[in-house]
Parts: sequence; structure tokens; C-alpha cells
Amino acid sequence: MKKALFIISMVALLVFASCASTETAEAADPNAMPEWVMTLGESENTQDMHYSVGAAKMSNQMNSLKRAQAEARNAMAEWINVSVEEIIMTYTNDAGSDANRQAMDAFETLSKQEANAILSGSSQAAMWIAPDGTVYVLMGIPVENVASQMAGYVDEVTSNETFVKNEAAAEANNMMRNAINTYFGVNGVAE
Repeated sequence: MKKALFIISMVALLVFASCASTETAEAADPNAMPEWVMTLGESENTQDMHYSVGAAKMSNQMNSLKRAQAEARNAMAEWINVSVEEIIMTYTNDAGSDANRQAMDAFETLSKQEANAILSGSSQAAMWIAPDGTVYVLMGIPVENVASQMAGYVDEVTSNETFVKNEAAAEANNMMRNAINTYFGVNGVAE
């Protein structure tokens, strides 16, 4: 009777162990698409980091990787451009439409032109190669880097010789910095 109970226990243990190992193998399936691919990086975004996804299938894996990284940076540049537009709207709502329009126009133009410079702080956080050979990359950039560089552009605009330097200009500078801080949720942008 003890032998029969022992054998039944061992069989049950083996069945249980084989079920557990199957679940582990399925979870570690390299062909399983990561969540960040399906959500285009949105699932990874935090208050401190912004992520974008790029994908490419070129003639070889290295070219695919480079192209996917470029696509992810393009998506980040679009996010920055949308951010600039929303910051301008926030600034306009706070300052009023006539409050030193010169600062808003110069900041908007300069920030959009400099989006690629802002992206220099981006880095690859993950990569996944689909079964068909398509390379997916998750690129991230610290939000504070973006905010501090945009605040730097405000300073650059207001120190420009063509910008009218007066008390209103200084107030426009402060209000634009506050709009940037508010948009990115940054308590104090490093200067």
C-alpha cells in the first residue's frame, strides 16, 4: 500500500512539474510579441521617461536595426513637436493671446528645428526580432532632458539680439518656462 501511494505521489509530482515547465517555456517564448510592440511603447511611458517604437525589415539585420532606430526617433520627434504645440497653447491660455507673441513664435520655430538635437539623449531600451525578420526597437528619452533643453531654447530665444529685451520679455520667459514645467510635470527644470 505504501509503495502504491509513493508511486501515485511521484506520478502526480511529475505531472505537476511538467505542467509548470510548459508554462515557463511558453512565457519565455522568444517569438511572443512583447507588449511594448503592440502598444507602440505607450505601455512603457512613465513620468520620467518617454518611449517610442520603430520597426523595419531591410536586406539584413543591421540595416533593419538602424532603420527601426530612426523610425523610433522620428516618432519621438513627432511627440516633441506635439508637445511644443501643447506648451504654446498652455502658455497662450495662461498669458493671453497678446502676451509677447514674439517669444511664442520664436520658441515654436526654434524648438521644432532643434527636435533632432533634443533626441541626442535617446537610447535603445529593448529590441525584438519577429519571426518574419522584422526588427522592433524601443527607444527611450528622459522627459527631464526634453524639458530642460526646451527651457534652454526659451533662454536662447530671449537672449537673441532681435528679441525686444524688457520687463515683458522677462515675464514671457518665466511664463514659457512654467508652461514647459507644467506640461512635462517637472517641478524645476535644471538650468
